[in-house]
Amino acid sequence: MVMLMLAALPVPVAAAADPLESFMWERYRARFLGDTPVRFDDRVRVITPDFAEDSGRVPVAVEAPAFDGRFQRMLLWIELNPIPLVFDYRPLSDGLARVALNVRLEQSSPVRAALLSDGVWYVGSARVEGEGGGCSTPGIAKQVDDWSETFGRVAARRFADPAGSRLRVKLFHPMDSGLIPSVDAFYVERVAFLRDGEPVARFDWHASVSENPELVVTLSGGENVAYRFQARDNNGNEFDHGIP
Repeated sequence: MVMLMLAALPVPVAAAADPLESFMWERYRARFLGDTPVRFDDRVRVITPDFAEDSGRVPVAVEAPAFDGRFQRMLLWIELNPIPLVFDYRPLSDGLARVALNVRLEQSSPVRAALLSDGVWYVGSARVEGEGGGCSTPGIAKQVDDWSETFGRVAARRFADPAGSRLRVKLFHPMDSGLIPSVDAFYVERVAFLRDGEPVARFDWHASVSENPELVVTLSGGENVAYRFQARDNNGNEFDHGIP
């Protein structure tokens, strides 16, 4: 009986070597994941377009429902971006392993997501092709020059999800990386979702996130749970919005 029960458990598909054979993998494994054991795992899906039509705004999703409720961190990075780390996600009490965000792409690159679960980093990978320039070319990295009417505006919606609630939030912000001449770094660096005044999921963002970022995250609370979105940028501006 015990043998039958063990056989029914899901078995992770792991690989010892980088499936994309990237020359940058070992550098960023050491930088972001340290000495913690690492496994490439098919249950961590990184979903990107094969080719980025707009290098300033590339949709990337991480889907790893097998880890819902049992991971402590999620990292997303783009290996060949000048600012590789996109976010560091702490699920806290309500966050699930389902996140999507629009990012900048400087050149064709591997994209990695790593989930820390019980002392092991589980890594998923994808490769996205593109003409590039999304981080450092002014006409690609920036779409809006006059922010007087839209800066700081937040739009948010909630969608039903079998796991709880899927929240979609758009924040109007230039997200300047500091890589364009004469334009200082000016970007959102902290995002949180709150319930009853307490953070229940939190992100640290970096400047590879696109202008006017759109974040989709699934939280475990159902339609009767009231969530708030809060954010802060590196100039101290704060943003707060209730999610209907």
